[in-house]
Amino acid sequence: AGLWLWSRDTSGGESKRFHMLRTCMLSAERGLRAGMLLRKALRAYPPSRGYGSQPIGGYQNESVRPKLFIPGPVEFSPEVLQAAGSGARAHTDSTLIEDFGKSIELLRKVFLSSSAQPFILSGSGVLGWDAVACNLLQKGDRVLQVNSGFFSTRFEDAYKQYGMQVTSVAPKVVGARPLNEEVERELKTAKNSSRPYKLISITGVDTSTGVLADLRALCHIARIASPDTLIVVDAVCSAAGEELRMDEWGIDFVLTGSQKAIGVPPGLCVMICSQRALARIPDKSAIPNYFANLRSWLPIMESYEGRKPSYFATPAVNLVGALRVGLEQLLETPGGMEGYFKVHRETKEKIHQKLSSAGLQLLTESSNVSSNLLSCIRYPQGKSAADILPAMKQRGWIIAAGLHPACAGEYFRVGHMGYSVTKRPEWIDKLLDDLVDIAGSK
Repeated sequence: AGLWLWSRDTSGGESKRFHMLRTCMLSAERGLRAGMLLRKALRAYPPSRGYGSQPIGGYQNESVRPKLFIPGPVEFSPEVLQAAGSGARAHTDSTLIEDFGKSIELLRKVFLSSSAQPFILSGSGVLGWDAVACNLLQKGDRVLQVNSGFFSTRFEDAYKQYGMQVTSVAPKVVGARPLNEEVERELKTAKNSSRPYKLISITGVDTSTGVLADLRALCHIARIASPDTLIVVDAVCSAAGEELRMDEWGIDFVLTGSQKAIGVPPGLCVMICSQRALARIPDKSAIPNYFANLRSWLPIMESYEGRKPSYFATPAVNLVGALRVGLEQLLETPGGMEGYFKVHRETKEKIHQKLSSAGLQLLTESSNVSSNLLSCIRYPQGKSAADILPAMKQRGWIIAAGLHPACAGEYFRVGHMGYSVTKRPEWIDKLLDDLVDIAGSK
């Protein structure tokens, strides 16, 4: 005890410290007092947490962690989290190669394609914008953007960064869908003028508005009006949970992130490319990007699918293992992808019925054009974010503020996708009860 106190006490000089040591060692009868001093010293020097001022993970335990119901990231299953937190593996490890190859195969099933080429890269969904712009387009090419919100506009900015000519078809009112007739007219006019659009870009669900694209109809319009125009879907907030049939609808390229309805922690950019689009990607040297160069990544993906090691840049090995688990789990939904689409549709219907009965209104012009994975809800009269978001967090739920620059202060957002929908519907029921209690106007 004396040695311990001597080593910890820095309040005085060396003489004081030596006196403390000598006293404690030679005066056995003072043992009780030394014990009291020890307890006091321990209180003065609490053990360090080791990693910053907060508990690892932010909360002491799961029972006090608010559940995440923003548009993404979302709640993840215990099995996905276990895979993400497993021990480190080399990118040449046979188990990693198996997880990577299996994930590539599973992605075709998720996107309902028999022949498209998946790409799994370390990065966010936004990396997919760069991949589209630098691999499928060249400076000066024309792009038609079906714009349903803030993230559609940001995709336009990415195209412009690479020197593309962008035409935007957007609704007059935030929360509405762009008109299909305007999209068709633009495609036909461009084709008839001998300057067809190289690519039409559609945001599956814009995270800022919750507007769900009329994807099947838009793909049909594009194939008929301008057959050579590639169809690209930004599915960051729609992949897996919203209906998307890559082969049947003639979609050429889909990009997304891992952290939404796919149900895997953030950090993976997931893309899938049709054979038609793949054939249009130029040689590696002609692509103005190094990391997002799909010609560099193609042999890597092919090797992993063939269960062979390969290397271009180190993959996010733990997330790849989590991706395999997440994809397997969503495909295990009764009915497979059809069942996964259905459970999200039914959950949206339940949520919107509850909101309507409580007098809460959507930002979207109707429930029919609203995403099945995300609800954008207007603040009741007299209430704002400060009245609702902190109160919901106190009840154990984290929801998101509005985002669209034109009306960010007028609404908030609730994500409902993945594990919370398929395995923990009781969370959604309780969240709705609390939301109605805090924000309801009836």
